[in-house]
Amino acid sequence: MKNLSGVIGLTVVLFAFGHGQAFIHQKLASGFSDVGTGLLTPDGIPYWSGVRTSSPNNLDIFRLSTANNLTSALLGNNRTAYPVDFHLTSGLLWEGSGTATGGVFDVFVNNTNISASVVGANRFVSAFRFTPDGQPLWYGSGNNNGNQADIFRGSTNLTSSVLGTGRDAVPAAINANNFLLWDGTGSTNTGNRDVFRTNLTNNTTSNLSQAPLGTSRFAIATALNANNDAVWYGSGSSNGQYNDVFFNSTNISLSVVGGGNPSNARDAIGFDVSGNNVLWQGRSGGSPSFYDTYATTIGGGTQNLSSSALGTGRDSLPVGINGSAILWEGIGGNTSNNYDVFVSTPSATRNLSTNRFSSGARESQGNATYSSGNAFWLGKHSTTSNFPNLFHYQWSANQSTNLTQEAVGATRESLFLASNSAEQVLWAVRNSAGTEWEIYLSTPNTLTTLQGTVTGFAGNPSSVQLIVQLINPITGAVAHTHTTNLTSASTYSVSVTPGLWRLRIRADRSLVRAFDERRLLGTVTLNLNLVLGDVNGDNVVDDADLLEILFAFGSTTTAPADVNADGVVDDADLLIVLFAFGSTGE
Repeated sequence: MKNLSGVIGLTVVLFAFGHGQAFIHQKLASGFSDVGTGLLTPDGIPYWSGVRTSSPNNLDIFRLSTANNLTSALLGNNRTAYPVDFHLTSGLLWEGSGTATGGVFDVFVNNTNISASVVGANRFVSAFRFTPDGQPLWYGSGNNNGNQADIFRGSTNLTSSVLGTGRDAVPAAINANNFLLWDGTGSTNTGNRDVFRTNLTNNTTSNLSQAPLGTSRFAIATALNANNDAVWYGSGSSNGQYNDVFFNSTNISLSVVGGGNPSNARDAIGFDVSGNNVLWQGRSGGSPSFYDTYATTIGGGTQNLSSSALGTGRDSLPVGINGSAILWEGIGGNTSNNYDVFVSTPSATRNLSTNRFSSGARESQGNATYSSGNAFWLGKHSTTSNFPNLFHYQWSANQSTNLTQEAVGATRESLFLASNSAEQVLWAVRNSAGTEWEIYLSTPNTLTTLQGTVTGFAGNPSSVQLIVQLINPITGAVAHTHTTNLTSASTYSVSVTPGLWRLRIRADRSLVRAFDERRLLGTVTLNLNLVLGDVNGDNVVDDADLLEILFAFGSTTTAPADVNADGVVDDADLLIVLFAFGSTGE
């Protein structure tokens, strides 16, 4: 499902610092009239789609800044594009349409259209995910597959042989073991809609829903865990045509929400799984039909998370589960009919909205949760000028930080775009005039160390200074310079500012090494193979360096003329300069 609501433009990066600040905020871009969706890679590289104010009819994908428009040259005019997934070796999976695609959506990996030639004309396609080894999964229909909806891995049709004719297949989840969970209908399952699990390594497929549901089936796939266990929900003759949630073939909702009757039927929907913990929503046939949020531990029990938290007149919606931490939303008598966000763990359920806002009219939305109980959420209240602001909740401190206020010093309308496992968050915020959107990347402000081993030195290099420069990835300007001496074992360790940076690193007798943008957060190891011989520090090995060696020849010194740091300027240092002669740094 696509969701449009705001966007960006300027190639300026603003860094907000302060003692006790929870996050480091990097402004990536501004000047957007609308934003689409976002993607934050595991190593913190941001992608998002947005409408530039200067290009009002085009929703393009950007990487890191508006200088990196990835889609305008590929789609032509009247563009609409969304980032979908990223793989370390394969790159970006995305979908988009424009005059170059005939106005229909196609699926792309980087600059390559992978769907047009596979499904042909009259196509309707959508991107899904990469497999663990970097093959793109997508689904769609066109003339080449009889205008039936199939799932593809690259150009291989995964579902036509399973479903027969009259196909309609939709992917739901893939795990690290290369198992795909999906649901579909076709002639081979006689018009029923079933849930299937496919082992993409050996291309074997199992129908998970036929035996548990019986005849007249309708089943929807939801999630896979790391053990290939599937969560799905559906109805059939075997469960009285009521909707139930299943873990593999086990019905986990029937005993919890009751039997139901035609005028007050039970209804249960699966949402997510983490390990043996299943998150689902259910409505009991024997109750006033409130929708509650449930957590079931397979082999354990089921907990109704929302009934006591919300009280009467309630309605709740699960958001996500990570480990045993669950993020969900709800409204009821106990929230004074405000829509609040909650985090539940086995030990407690906490209302993040009342914890932050105390009382008064409010509206909240959950976005992402972590096994620690930490979460990102959006909250709207009089203290945020009735604009949704972005918050980060820390379970251990039982408090939320207003990231909007911390980043821009004001309570402006904000949008959550994406987050990753390092609790970095990509988000959008209105500019001070409220007319355009700006894009921010925020990184937890925790102790961060860059460390590693440097090769090329002999003796005791503890006199050698290492210079680490953190480069603004948008402007190319030096934002921070950190220095440290090597140890006698040629290792280094230096405290640096967390965030997304380009790096320039040199020792005081080597050429500069440059590294593309990378996340610095926590302990980061970067081993260095430096090119020695730049004695005078001008980033080139030339006659000037050779002369310094010759003038200092035979002396015992810790100066850069002792290129290999063995305590004496001798033939070894001269040979290093001669072998590197003419080299320049990065």
